[in-house]
Amino acid sequence: MPALDNPLNWTLLTNSLIVSALATFLATIAGFGAALALASAHPKWRRCLLVAVVVAVAMPPFLVANSWLDLLGPKGVLRHVLPFNLHSLGATAALLASLTWPLTTLLTIGAWTRLEPQQLESDPLLRGCGLLRWLLWPMARTGVFQAALLTFVLALNNFSVPVIFQVPVFPEELWLAFTTRLNDAGAWAAAIPTILVPLVLVLLLRRSEISWPRIQGSATSAALQRQLGPVLFMATVILTAALLGLSLGVPLVQIAGSRRTWIELPTFLRASPDVVLNSFIFASAAATVCVAAGLALRRLPLGVVSWIPFLIPGVLLGRLAITTLNGTIFYPSSGLIILLFAFRYLAIGWSGASIAFRSMDRNLTDVARLGGARGWALFRHVQWPQVAPFLAAAWYAIYLLCLWDVETLVLIQPAGGETLAVRIFNLLHYGHNAQVNALCVTLLALASMPLLLWRIGQWIARR
Repeated sequence: MPALDNPLNWTLLTNSLIVSALATFLATIAGFGAALALASAHPKWRRCLLVAVVVAVAMPPFLVANSWLDLLGPKGVLRHVLPFNLHSLGATAALLASLTWPLTTLLTIGAWTRLEPQQLESDPLLRGCGLLRWLLWPMARTGVFQAALLTFVLALNNFSVPVIFQVPVFPEELWLAFTTRLNDAGAWAAAIPTILVPLVLVLLLRRSEISWPRIQGSATSAALQRQLGPVLFMATVILTAALLGLSLGVPLVQIAGSRRTWIELPTFLRASPDVVLNSFIFASAAATVCVAAGLALRRLPLGVVSWIPFLIPGVLLGRLAITTLNGTIFYPSSGLIILLFAFRYLAIGWSGASIAFRSMDRNLTDVARLGGARGWALFRHVQWPQVAPFLAAAWYAIYLLCLWDVETLVLIQPAGGETLAVRIFNLLHYGHNAQVNALCVTLLALASMPLLLWRIGQWIARR
């Protein structure tokens, strides 16, 4: 394989594997500890913590990276107090772990929803570490393994964080090979490891059912908290608070507390309204296409195939789109961006539609059919009210992912098709921190817009 004969490429591949393995280890340990705190928390606190965990996993990677650069970078405000080198493999792995630990938390909590009160009450002496070893870990082992595999692949293919921290990794080499050296053959040959790893992941998970968390499991949180013991419970609470503070609190406080952020914000909105509009249109259109395609294809066995585009580097998808669609009406155009986003995130729309229709109350459907409901009437009056929340959640997840996406768009961006994420990524290389913070505030406002519109719609419906 000529592209891998260069020792530099082997070094980059080694760096990627080290960063991914270390990030997976840190995220798994931290996420499992946070899951203990959430599972044993009061239901009201559990709802709040679950929302915070979901927000943490949905944070833009470049926003978190820029926040830590402002604090601990070469000219950071805390550099003289904490001389920590951010441009290192360890720092990159730690930041990736801060972005991915919620996956372990969510899948572990989902596994523990099968925990029944009798399992805790049958042996009151099963406490502390013994409870973890003999009951909680065996139940969560499959979920933790699934989360570890997902974390490893997402960290291996992450593009934004290593490039911002100037850490040489394999996805960056692919990007440079396509854009700078114009070495398509070498880049495709070198990309084989980043394609094989997601394929192995899909094969390992193809028959494993993933359990997502519910608001409240079968076992009471008070019983679980009692069996864990005060020391272990407080340790997990402190760990969870630290994780949310580092991965969620620091970026938000750093942006909100910077005066120059609010000075630059009006200037940017006056100068570049088209960039904001592009981000919203591309993300909302791609999310709508994904959900509609998921509804149409929900009966097809696309589970394994549909996840492959999501798990391989977006740079490869962009180059593949150029190769296959060059010379057509799609390239270069805004339609190609929406089409490629929809292709990459189709798995989420398909999974959301499949889960939604499997969770419907079949009795209601049967009664409606006995009453003569068919086709559109059956879908509108019986099925849609039941599946709408699942589809809305899938739509919003895809919308957020498209808002943050840089690597898929960086090679296929047409003239006038720049998005907020791409502009942030470009400005981060030149140290324009105030402008980047203003762009991140705008991006977070766009992320919150669908939720705000949904609340307004609910208020109007009640009126």
